[in-house]
Amino acid sequence: MAKSTTTKAATEKPLERYVRILEIVAGFPDGISGTAVGEMLDLPKASAYRLMKSLADVELIEPSGPKTANFKLGRRLERLLFSGASDEWFKAVARPTLQELSEKTGQACFIARLAGDSVRSVDMVAPDNLVRAYIVPGHEIPAHAGASAKAILAFQDPNFIASMLDKPLKRFTAATKVDFDVLVEELQLVRKTGVAYCIGEDVDGFAAIAAPIRIDGQRTQHSLCVTGTIQGIIDTNRELNVALVRRMAEKLSKILEKQFQQTLKIAV
Repeated sequence: MAKSTTTKAATEKPLERYVRILEIVAGFPDGISGTAVGEMLDLPKASAYRLMKSLADVELIEPSGPKTANFKLGRRLERLLFSGASDEWFKAVARPTLQELSEKTGQACFIARLAGDSVRSVDMVAPDNLVRAYIVPGHEIPAHAGASAKAILAFQDPNFIASMLDKPLKRFTAATKVDFDVLVEELQLVRKTGVAYCIGEDVDGFAAIAAPIRIDGQRTQHSLCVTGTIQGIIDTNRELNVALVRRMAEKLSKILEKQFQQTLKIAV
């Protein structure tokens, strides 16, 4: 005899059961027990806990506390949502900080984002000069020669770094680094200092200073960058530019983290 309710029909499908559990857990930010989930889905307590353990094993849900049997959404699921966030979402939140950095430095500033195996500029604020054409949104940043790309790449796992850099690389200028070991050493320094540089490495006469935009628990996918001529970025006010980029990136990290958490609550 066929099940008469939509819930029972849905829970006959294993994948649907997992999805329904995620939907329920999402509604309880402070956590919910397997017993309660089982009651909502008309499942035996043992079955509910088994399904939830499977979700916990792949980090889609996690214990809501060190000494509790309740579960909440896991960091892995949050990372998936974060990775899938649109560029428009980031641009709307980041634009005021981007404008502030440009005003304080008097230079072109932009946000870069890692998507797949490439880093591209997603938004910029620039004075009316030659740099504007150099960093138009959508422009791909060379992973081995762009400060904004290095600031992101430094915080990726070693295998990903190798996939991006351990291969023949294009030499754009005489200053371009193409040796894998040299680049890895540079990325280690970027990770330690939180600042990446490009000094005539992708375009002669131009330089950039970048810092990662890091959100707790999420993969580093964004960076904040100021760019212009070597004379304007490095030879003049270098330390001030570094301090501003670092401080604004930290500010942006906090803003984005708060906004992402609010968006996550709405999404789930």
